[in-house]
Amino acid sequence: MIRFGVVLITEGCSRTEWMDKCRRAEALGYDVVAVPDHLNLLAPFPCAVLAAEATTRPRIGTYVLNSSFYLPALLARDVATTAQLLGDRLELGLGTGYVKAEFERAGIPFGTASSRADRLESLVKELDAALGESAPPLMIGGHGDRILRLAAQRAQTVSFTGAPYRAEFGRTALVAADALAERVAFVRAEAGGRAPELNLLPKATVITRERRAGLESLRRYAPDLTAEQLMEVPTLLVGTPAQLAEQVKRDSERYGFAYFTVTEAAMEDFGKVIERLR
Repeated sequence: MIRFGVVLITEGCSRTEWMDKCRRAEALGYDVVAVPDHLNLLAPFPCAVLAAEATTRPRIGTYVLNSSFYLPALLARDVATTAQLLGDRLELGLGTGYVKAEFERAGIPFGTASSRADRLESLVKELDAALGESAPPLMIGGHGDRILRLAAQRAQTVSFTGAPYRAEFGRTALVAADALAERVAFVRAEAGGRAPELNLLPKATVITRERRAGLESLRRYAPDLTAEQLMEVPTLLVGTPAQLAEQVKRDSERYGFAYFTVTEAAMEDFGKVIERLR
C-alpha cells in the first residue's frame, strides 16, 4: 500500500483557516498531514497538535525540523509532549536545514554541509537516548552520503529530495532518474538488513494533456537535464491524472517508493491522482 502526504504551509493562517486546510487534506485522501519548519511560518508543534484536533484519520508529521534550531533536551520534551497528545499519530521528520538566511536570523552559525550533518547525527543520537521506546517513527531526508547513511541506519523512513545543492546554479537542482536510482541503491546497501520505508518529495505537480510542454515549463528545476531525461525524472509529476497515477505506480515498482509527499501547492491536483490509486 502506497502512502501519500502533503506539507501544508502555515504562513498567515488563523486557527480556522489552518483546521480547514487540514480537513481538506484528509478529505482528499492524504495519509499524512505534515508541517514545515521555517522562521517565517507558524511554529511546527502547535500546528501539529491543531492538525490532529482537526482530523481523525491522517498521521501528523514534521517535514522536516531543522536540526540546528533545537537543543536536544528541549526538543525531546516537545516531541514527547506532542506524541503524548497525539497518541500514535506523530511522525518526526528531521533534516539539516538549508536556508542560510534563516540561520543568520536565528543567530546560529550556518557552517558547512559537514558541520550541519554533525548536528543532525548528534541530535538523532541524543533523542534516541532521551525518548527511548517512546520515540515516534523517525524520517530523515536528504541526498548526500552522510545524511542518507544516517537515515538508512537509524530512521524508519528515508526521504529522497533528489535535489542536491549545485554551486554552478547557486541553488538546488534535480538529478536524473539514474542518479536517483543510485541514491536508492546506496540507502539499501547502507541499511544493513533493515528495510526502511522510502519516501519521495516531488518538486512539482502539473496537470496537463501536453506533458512535454509541461515538463519544459519546469526546466528551471533541472537546467542541465535533456528533454528525454525530464520525461523520466521521478521528482516531476506532469501529465493527466491517469498518467500521473501510472507514473506513481511505475516509480514505486522501480525504486521501491512506498510514500509520496507533495507540497500544498499540489494538494488539489495530486488529490485527483490519489483518487485513481485507491
